[in-house]
Formats: sequence, C-alpha cells, structure tokens
Amino acid sequence: MTTMIDRRSLMLAALGATALPVLPRGAAAQARASLALVAAGPGSAFLGYGQAMAKIIAAGAPIDIEVRETKGSNENAELVSAGTVPLALLNMGPGFDAWNGKGPFAGKELRGMRAVAPMYETPFHTLTLKKSGIANLRQLAGKKVGVGPARGPGEVFFDGIAAALGIQVTKVTGNPDALGKQVETGEIDAFWYGSGLPSPPFAVTANAADAVVIGFQPDEAEAFRKTFAYFAPYTIPAGTYKGQTAPIQSLAVWNFIVAHKDVPADQVHALTAALLKDPAATKAAYPAAAATVKENVGANTFMPFHPGAARYYREAGVTISPALLP
Repeated sequence: MTTMIDRRSLMLAALGATALPVLPRGAAAQARASLALVAAGPGSAFLGYGQAMAKIIAAGAPIDIEVRETKGSNENAELVSAGTVPLALLNMGPGFDAWNGKGPFAGKELRGMRAVAPMYETPFHTLTLKKSGIANLRQLAGKKVGVGPARGPGEVFFDGIAAALGIQVTKVTGNPDALGKQVETGEIDAFWYGSGLPSPPFAVTANAADAVVIGFQPDEAEAFRKTFAYFAPYTIPAGTYKGQTAPIQSLAVWNFIVAHKDVPADQVHALTAALLKDPAATKAAYPAAAATVKENVGANTFMPFHPGAARYYREAGVTISPALLP
C-alpha cells in the first residue's frame, strides 16, 4: 500500500523537488539534522545574514544549515512553499503577495510556508554618484537604473514607484555586487535596492567613489504607499555610509525566516530557540540581526506561525495573534 508520505514524495519527485526529511520521533535528539536555507545572491544582505545565522544555530542546536544562493524573496517563496527546500529568508512584501496570490504570484496562493522568526527591516534607497546630480527619485527619469535580480522584489517595487511617479527608465538587472560596481564605473546611473543596513554593495561603492544615497521625498513616499501599503516610514541614520552627514528618510518592510509547514516541529523549535536566546550574539554576528529578537514577532501580520516556532514563543511568554497560531 502507498502511504501518505510515499505519495507526497512521489508528487515532489514528479515536480523535480526534494521531499522534506521525515524523521522518526526522537531522531532529532540522536543525530544532527541538516536543513537547506535559501537566501539571495552575492552582495545581498540575505546571503550574509543567512551565513551568519547558520553559525549561531549550529552552535546552539543540533542542526546544520546549508545556505544556498537564489534570486531572492520571490524565488524563495516558490521554493519553500512547494517544499523544495525546508527554510527560506523572505521579505514580507513578496511574502504577502505570494500568500494572497497577488502581483507576480497572481492566480496561485502559496500557502505551504509558515513564519518562524523576525529578521530585520529592509529600507529601500538609491545609490548614485554625486556628479550625476540625481537628488530624488523623480530625477531617475530617462536614466539607466539597476533594480536587483530580474523579477525579484526590487524590480517589482521599482516598477511600482516608477508607475506612481510617471517616470520611465532603462532598467538593468543583476546581482547586487555587480550593480554596485556598475554605479562606480558609470555603466549605470543609479542602483535602487532594499537591504539591511549598511547595504553591502552601497557601502563598498561609497567607500570607493564619491557617491550619494537618496531616499524618498514626502510626495514620493505617499505615492509609493498607495500601491505598497505594508511599507512603513524608516530613517536611515546619519553616518550609515561614508560621506552621509544627515539622516535619510526611507520606507521599509520586514523580513522573516520561514519554513515549510511539514518541517518537524522539534527542529523548528530548536533552531528558533538557538537563534533568539542571545540577542547580543546575533547582533555581533551580523549588525542587522540586532532586530532578530522575539519582541519583534508581531511584525508578521498575515502568515501563520510554524507549530515549532509558536511553541517557542509560548514558552518565552510572547503573545501571538490567535489568528496566526497553528
């Protein structure tokens, strides 16, 4: 007789996916587990964060995390919801669209993922050279603008702000490292990107060239939030980048670690506890992880929590909205 687990494995194999491991009860305590986590590409904050947090988790739980490169949140949502990978880093803007079958996910609601832990906020801002004279988003009209990986969140959000402002640009896609370098060499005029601070490619370019970073003018922010209401005001502190003497007004959205719904609850409980038990250690491992604390769990407003994560928050005395409990 074909069991339910066998049928699921056959289905995933037919889709070219790898079935999630189903361990015997108590096996997690007997041997170290190995779980893949998808992040993003070279130069992304996701990649650096994932690599740093993998070390934190491995030190505090019997779980080894294999960090894999992807094109970012849109691809990550597809992979983790399908069960192709057990863990993912996810910007909750694309996450909201994926969960509800909107935007690039129109016609398919991706409901196989569950929230695990808050990461940090992602403020969107734009890098350009000072000599370009570009001082706001409207002045990107007619320019060559890097927008991150093709069909990734950065491109989706940029399309939204360009439409809201009525501007047309020549979009250039690619990994963040490459696009930062293209600003430095003058191959493109600007690079729009969202990242934990400081944004790695922005910092590299600001240290190597006479660059400036711009945020949102009040009318630009208002226009953007009419399309992307889940963004909130965010101030990039002065001194975040070389030569930045004043705060920059931006808009940001939260990121979360998410898991496929069928990852064993004991494993998710263990990795959540390891990740959140020592905020000072996570911050030391990666500066943006200063926000990776249990008190920020309420930043998730729509995705149910994984049972293993929910159990950790209950034990830690953190209240979760009843609507998001498993």
